[in-house]
Amino acid sequence: MLAYLISAYRDPDHLARLVNALDFQADFYIHVDALTDLTPFERALPDKVHFVKRYKVTWGGWAQVDYQHQLLRAALDSGRTYTHLVCLSGQDYPLWSNHRIHHFFAQHAEDQLMAGYNLTRGDSPEQLRKVTHLHPFRDLTCVNTWWRNKLIVASRHALAALGIRRQPQAPIGGQPCDVYFGSDYWAITPECARHVVETLENDSELCRYFRTTFVPSELCLQTIVFNSPFGARALLHTGSYPGLTTLTPLHYIHYGEAIKVLTVDDWPLLQESGKMFCRKVVTGQSDRLAERIDSVRREEVCTD
Repeated sequence: MLAYLISAYRDPDHLARLVNALDFQADFYIHVDALTDLTPFERALPDKVHFVKRYKVTWGGWAQVDYQHQLLRAALDSGRTYTHLVCLSGQDYPLWSNHRIHHFFAQHAEDQLMAGYNLTRGDSPEQLRKVTHLHPFRDLTCVNTWWRNKLIVASRHALAALGIRRQPQAPIGGQPCDVYFGSDYWAITPECARHVVETLENDSELCRYFRTTFVPSELCLQTIVFNSPFGARALLHTGSYPGLTTLTPLHYIHYGEAIKVLTVDDWPLLQESGKMFCRKVVTGQSDRLAERIDSVRREEVCTD
């Protein structure tokens, strides 16, 4: 059994298609942004979906860690036995058949499919500033987006000008530990997930450290995992900073100023990628691509 942990804020029709595509020996735990109307999602999705406590999400804020925590906690509290807990977005789509996906995780039963890069000891000052520079107000939702972004930028520059910095090591259990960076999208074992949840719930100093980092959802869980015994079975990248594409182990994502919406023209690249999932797939723009993927997934099942 797999537990799919899905974050969504738009396109309930595609989310329903995603759930239907993965609905084989799996449960689905879904967070819908509290800034979004839940009704269309409830209408589109089957009864087996579990909705978790909702947070008002602004990109790059701590609320993204809050919903990761809720999704992990819901799966662990279910009493169900899972091979892995797989973190997805509501705009993902599987490139592999369900049989192939389950076989892969069975073959990696003790592995953490989470990538990480050590920012503390890395070679990228730009990436390290995600931690050393304070990024306040990212969870502010009481003002419009334009004013919030102005406040975020102004406060960051003001604090930097005053020489206010954070140490590039995070406190875990009161001890300074290296900070690791990676993608929001990963798959971890229940044992590892329980360690992450217990750390988030019991280490307030660690949470306080990451609350004003830049996109803590790409830092906090990775730092917990890679500073634990589970890190030995995760995907550590050494050497020069490899980029977020390399640090996203299971997904094909075309990163840029914005994540590219995929169309049927991207199919050859998706085939060559060898990845399990792709993002971003959008109703009305990616329909022909989704149909092509569905056809290939069905053929893959027939030849298994």
